[in-house]
Amino acid sequence: MAASSNLRNFRKLLTEILETEKTYVKNLEILSVRYLDPLSTVTFVTSLEIRQLSENLQEILRVQRLFLQSLKDEISKHSHVFTSDDPDGLGTMATAVSKVFLSYAEEFKIYSSFCALYSKVQDILNSEENDPLRNFLESQNETKEHCNSLESFIIQPVQRVLKYPLLLKQMASLSEEGSTEHRFICEALAVMEKVTKHINAMQRLSAEFSDSFRCLSSQDLGVRDLWAERPDLDHPADNIPVIKSGYGVKEGGKMKSWKRRFFVLNEYGLFYYVSEESSEPLRFIPRNDMKHAKASTVNRHNGGLYGMFELYTEDRTYFVECESPADVQPWIRAIRRIIPRNRKKMTVRNTRDSIFYTSAGSLKTYKSGYCVKQGGKWKSWLSRYFVVNEDGIMYFSSEQSIEALGVIMKDQIQGVQEISASQMDRENVFEIITCCRTYYVQCESHGDLCEWVTAIRRLLPTPKIKLNVGDIRTHGVVDWYNIRDIVGSRTHPCNTTTSVFVFQTAVAIISRKNEQVPRDKVPVCSNGSPASCVPDLFRSLIPGDDITLEIGSDVSKDRYLWSITQSHVDGLPERTYQFASRSEELRSKFVSAIQEVLLSNSETKL
Repeated sequence: MAASSNLRNFRKLLTEILETEKTYVKNLEILSVRYLDPLSTVTFVTSLEIRQLSENLQEILRVQRLFLQSLKDEISKHSHVFTSDDPDGLGTMATAVSKVFLSYAEEFKIYSSFCALYSKVQDILNSEENDPLRNFLESQNETKEHCNSLESFIIQPVQRVLKYPLLLKQMASLSEEGSTEHRFICEALAVMEKVTKHINAMQRLSAEFSDSFRCLSSQDLGVRDLWAERPDLDHPADNIPVIKSGYGVKEGGKMKSWKRRFFVLNEYGLFYYVSEESSEPLRFIPRNDMKHAKASTVNRHNGGLYGMFELYTEDRTYFVECESPADVQPWIRAIRRIIPRNRKKMTVRNTRDSIFYTSAGSLKTYKSGYCVKQGGKWKSWLSRYFVVNEDGIMYFSSEQSIEALGVIMKDQIQGVQEISASQMDRENVFEIITCCRTYYVQCESHGDLCEWVTAIRRLLPTPKIKLNVGDIRTHGVVDWYNIRDIVGSRTHPCNTTTSVFVFQTAVAIISRKNEQVPRDKVPVCSNGSPASCVPDLFRSLIPGDDITLEIGSDVSKDRYLWSITQSHVDGLPERTYQFASRSEELRSKFVSAIQEVLLSNSETKL
């Protein structure tokens, strides 16, 4: 043990570790009960990050309570060293405390998610325009002292996990080099420093990919959705996946004229273009809108029967004449191959027109009634009859109207929250935040506002699989060999960067174009780290119970092949992603992590 002159300092340090840990756990409980739990349910904050932070805090609390109890147990076993000059006993206690740190080091990685969310939540909570939020925070701080504010409590987890290496470093300086306790203290210090490095790395990762993870975690895993997988990608005729393609003559929807179009069918649906050189489709028919395809008995020609097929959707029936009668059945078979087995009928249709015809009073609703809405262009406030149901929000001139003035689809809604009276110069106003615009709606009373916000929040995306950075087993950049088959024939692996993330229960694949952004144009997060400014070219999430892993044969010294296959999704063909890592070690990391996911899923099923 350390020299006798250091015994008193060592005792003080161990006492400090225990007492500050008790205070820290108590403050975590206050943070949860006084602030984060209520903020998860109020109407004036709708952020998913706050709910995630609250959930992550519960995990941290669980670990810290166990950690604190372990410290108490070990220190109480050797409590006599606080009243005697027994360097060996103090050394035994120091060893025991170091072992406690070693045993919980892996658990402390859960701080990655909290620290990653911290800076984003700070931006939300520091909003000067949100008067209800500011009033809530002031009411929760009864003493009006900074030490009892949310700002003081919420930073403590970030500070505490980074302080553990400093405490261990002090212990190491007070112990005798070469002693048993010094060896264990240094081992615990090295492990905790790795934990802090991991947390810092995950913060940087979150700054770059958190928006992508949020979108992936809320997507419907039972379908392959074009806009979910390819959110910012153009869809030229010669750069999208193809099951079948070719020219045909289509009847117009309104004018009923017949025009030659180039059709492309893939696992997302049916696209048609002016020609095969077109950069954008004239229209896209999602597979989920398709009901049936059959050969047509309609003959638009007076002199002879030409091959045609009919495609039935929710909105209309498409009549398409093939270039040859022999092409009719191949087109029908290809279309039937992608029609969903369990197709859901929508009460709201996502067409190009935001107007559709449905009686306001005939719809099943979560909530309906009159509110006053601000106009999009003229900013005038007019009374509208609103309907909220499982598919989205509609508003009408009156309850008797059959023509909806506007539709807000469920998948467009990003948030809903109450806003302050000073912000709009009106009381009882809430905002609906969508990908296209923000809607402002005024209610008759605050109680009515709470009911509307609660009803609309039922439409917000909820994570199907939680993708917290603290749950990442491994991640890295790979070469995606068959990217052209899945993304498009003109997409080259050399022009893209593909990252694979192996989480506890799923594997995420995110591919982005290699775009150089000027340094002065790169957005910066509140913590000073660069935020992502490159949109996703492609992204997909594969659940752990839907993966088949295969290790390929090496093609060169710096290319080590491996692949994962996603099994059939709603009747679609299985999809295989072929990757290559730059070293055997990198491939082994991915293979081991995915095998752990597969093993975990098989044990869960048992």
